[in-house]
Formats: sequence, structure tokens, C-alpha cells
Amino acid sequence: MTRVSVVIPAYNEEKRLAATIKAARSLPFEHEVICVNDGSTDFTAEIAEEFADVSIHLETNQGKGQALQTGWRAAKGMYILCLDADLEHSAQEAGGLLEPLMKKRADLTISKIRHNGNGGKGFVKKRVQKLIHQRTGVWLEAPLSGQRAFQRQWLRLLLSRSYTGYGIETMMCLHMIHGGARLEEIESEMTHREMGRSLSGMKHRYNQWRQIKKQLQGDCL
Repeated sequence: MTRVSVVIPAYNEEKRLAATIKAARSLPFEHEVICVNDGSTDFTAEIAEEFADVSIHLETNQGKGQALQTGWRAAKGMYILCLDADLEHSAQEAGGLLEPLMKKRADLTISKIRHNGNGGKGFVKKRVQKLIHQRTGVWLEAPLSGQRAFQRQWLRLLLSRSYTGYGIETMMCLHMIHGGARLEEIESEMTHREMGRSLSGMKHRYNQWRQIKKQLQGDCL
């Protein structure tokens, strides 16, 4: 069995995807790179075909949650590593998420940025932190981080749920904590495109919170 399956969901990431996949390939473990093209309208599909070991193409944009689950179903690894498509060269740091899993110290690891100038000021992050703490007693510094890895044994639980859009990270944390998983946050300098305080950034955060709320309302823990 392949040791690590790297799953990268990608939507219109032609500018950054190739560098991200190449960086993921530098991981010092036996691994496969699975790229799920989530209905992109640019050249993401062609880049995935060229650089990934497995490329899966969704005809229409299904959202991050379903794209990740599609990749998980194709994964053969003992460990599943999820990476955002816009990490570029910083994806080479992702190996740090695997060590606690391989040492059986954790079931789910999440990347938190070592030096983050925003300091957790985002309203979505704060709400999700409080929400997870209220429901589980666990406080997470980076509950929305898309850079995370987990033991294969948790696939059965994660594939039994229906995840949509940007709600996947929040719900994944809640479901795994309630299932008895041990979580560990790992400092790294993996970085990706920041939306900032622009109008598009505000729209992104509003849409993110709306999707998280919708997922929470339709879920029975």
C-alpha cells in the first residue's frame, strides 16, 4: 500500500497548481499525488494531468468538501495528506504533519502558521474556534486550515458524512473529536494566497461562514 496519499482539490488554480504539486513530490515518503479538478474553467485540468499521479475531473464545480471526499475515495495511502492548491513551494513543509501520525501520537494533524501577522483576527476563524470549543472542549488555533493529515482508519467516518464547500474543515474537526480522535496542531510556514481586506476577500469570508453555518444546521453529531 502507498504510504501517503496527497489529495489536492483545485478550482481555477492554473497559476499555482504546478508548483504546489512539484513541492508535494519532494516529500521523503513513498507517496501518490491525487489532484481533483473541481470543474475548473482555466487550464487546471491540463496541469493536473501533467503533474499529478492521479487526476480526477468533476464536470461542474462541486465545492471543496465534495472535491476532497472524491480524492479520499481514490486514496490508497496509509496516511491522507490534504493540501490547498495554492501553496506553491511552501507545500514542501507538509511532511511535518505526517510525523505525529506515523509515531501514533495523533489521528489528525493541522498546520498552523508559525508567524501570522493577522493573529487570528478573522471573524470566521474566531467563530469557529468558539463553536468547536463549546461543542467539544477543544481549543484549536487553526481550525480552518486546509493543510491537514489523518490516519487512514478515519476514512470510514469521514466518507460516511456529506461535506459541502468550505464547511469541511470545521465539520471534520467536530466529527473526528466526537469520534475519539487525537488532534495535534503543527507549526509551519506553509502559506497561500491571502484575500486580505479587499471586497473579494470580504465576500469570500462571508461565503465561507454561510457555508459553515449551513453545514452545521444540517448535521447531526
